[in-house]
Amino acid sequence: MEELAKLEAERGNPEYAAAGAKKGLPAQGREKAGRERRASNEMCVFLILNISSLQLIPVNMIAYRSQYGSANPTAIIAPAIAATLVSTLVAIVYCKIKDRGGKAV
Repeated sequence: MEELAKLEAERGNPEYAAAGAKKGLPAQGREKAGRERRASNEMCVFLILNISSLQLIPVNMIAYRSQYGSANPTAIIAPAIAATLVSTLVAIVYCKIKDRGGKAV
């Protein structure tokens, strides 16, 4: 997120450029400056992709199924990949739709 904030400052976004100039403020002033900023579209996409959690191998679920005596504990892999792929695709589509509106998510 810090790198994305630097990118916004380089782009000339006034919210981020002003906050970068306020680094000499005491901690209380920096907190206030941080609350004045809005997340950029790239920041929102990064966060939503982290939350959607594309998971290739659900190790915990395999371990639980194995622990409780499942005949085939790895049978969960294909449905888990499909479910997380769908959630990630929905997140990407949502971000692109919101991005076309010109506002941050």
